[in-house]
Amino acid sequence: MKSMTGFGMGEYSDSELNIYVEIKTVNHRYRDFSVKMPRKLSPLEENLKKAISAVVTRGRVEVSVRMQTEGTKGGELFYDRALALKYYEILNELRSDVPFAKDDISISLIAKFPDVVTLKEETTDLDYLWECLSKAVNDAAAMLDKARTTEGENLKGDFIYRISLIEGYIAKIKEYAQEIPKAYYEQLRKSVEEFVGGIINENRIATEMAIYADNCSITEELVRLGAHLKSFLKIIESKEPSGRKLDFLLQEINREANTIASKSNSFEISSLVVEIKSELEKMREQIQNIE
Repeated sequence: MKSMTGFGMGEYSDSELNIYVEIKTVNHRYRDFSVKMPRKLSPLEENLKKAISAVVTRGRVEVSVRMQTEGTKGGELFYDRALALKYYEILNELRSDVPFAKDDISISLIAKFPDVVTLKEETTDLDYLWECLSKAVNDAAAMLDKARTTEGENLKGDFIYRISLIEGYIAKIKEYAQEIPKAYYEQLRKSVEEFVGGIINENRIATEMAIYADNCSITEELVRLGAHLKSFLKIIESKEPSGRKLDFLLQEINREANTIASKSNSFEISSLVVEIKSELEKMREQIQNIE
């Protein structure tokens, strides 16, 4: 079980370039990428996403890539002399036609015109760039995966603790559930005696008891609740992404708890259900961060 929250970084350096990769992940319903990288590396974005997807199944993935080149690997600047002179001639004609203009014709002004000064980048060797980038990405992804796994283990320990608390509340609920029919029988018998002056129809009382016992029985709900808790503990031991399964299962556990409270007609049991729901809410908040 892994958390969706984590951070990883990787670096690659040689005599020609340095590449730095940072990956940050947070919780998200799906796997969603946000990648910031130099334009020169943009053709490799899908390769990068594929490499990270090997360790990230779900979550918001924010990737930052920085690259520094050594020497003249960035390309060469070219100056178009003829075009610059043509711009200069036109500007002089414009100044003659507009004599009241006071702007000077500067070198910096002419250099800003399109195609006067251009950068000619050398041919990009994508295979070489990916070989370098992939090393940094893989290191960052490995660190990220370790961080997400560690956080997932911490969350798993918290889940196990809270499940044990819920199981303790269920054990108490079972004890109270055994006393409910007995208490109802005594109350019913007492009420009948007071109403009819001591003449009791045992068959009628037995019938009423059977109906009441059936209506207030929470045996099935307790059985299902116990099964759900076992399933929960089994799922958190899985190495597969389990966040959605756990979220669904938690809803089922909460539904059974609500049914128990409504059917039992017992203050003590209702109070224990409140404690169970409190633990479930704490777990629900954590599950939103599970991959």
